[in-house]
Amino acid sequence: MCASTRCRSAFLLVDMENIIELDKHLTLWLNSWHSDFFDYFYYMVTSTTAWIPFFVVLAWMVFRKQGVQGLFTLICVGLLIVVADQLASHVFKPLFERPRPSHDDVMQWMVHLVNGRRGGEFGFVSSHAANSFALATFMMLVVRNGFLSLSLFTWALLNSYSRIYNGMHFVGDILCGALLGIILSVITYQIYLRLVYHFFVIPHHNKRTLKSGLGRMFGSDAPLIAGMSMWFSLAILLIISALLCKYHMA
Repeated sequence: MCASTRCRSAFLLVDMENIIELDKHLTLWLNSWHSDFFDYFYYMVTSTTAWIPFFVVLAWMVFRKQGVQGLFTLICVGLLIVVADQLASHVFKPLFERPRPSHDDVMQWMVHLVNGRRGGEFGFVSSHAANSFALATFMMLVVRNGFLSLSLFTWALLNSYSRIYNGMHFVGDILCGALLGIILSVITYQIYLRLVYHFFVIPHHNKRTLKSGLGRMFGSDAPLIAGMSMWFSLAILLIISALLCKYHMA
């Protein structure tokens, strides 16, 4: 190995070590902002069950506006989430074997854990972040409604941040998981467009206007209702958290 190659390798190694240290410090800083109220709140936010009403309304919106084609859309969403989850859980985590903060030899004594939950041993990349941003990005691209996009992005951020708050993931796990979900959703969306164009009839569309044509199918009322269901679910979680916190303090 020549001298210049050895220098580059050493530089990359040092640079990676700096990034990892920064990741740990940022994770600890974000994790340190905790309270009884947010313990309850983010413990519920990280649960898929808490968002079932939101998912049901999203599915209702797709079926109401797309009919039979809506089944195909939801199948694509389901396959996208399965692929994102399997890649994160069964490819990236075993490949990199990066311990979660809750399992790290040093960090496990420093992070704030909620209800003692530690999760599996490895955390890179975050399945929650990959799944959340895969769903959010794909639906943003299909529906193309500003309010729904804001609602989906907010949900994905909250769901992902809850993993840091609960001491289950480093910031790097979340960022790379989100990037994985976004990349997979963009690829899936391109395949989806080609299949829709060949197998379904969309009024007033051609290849040039297909994307906007798909978005117009949803109108404005249904995406508004779907977006509001996310904010309503969020409000319910906040209220429940406040009541639990008040009961605990009593």
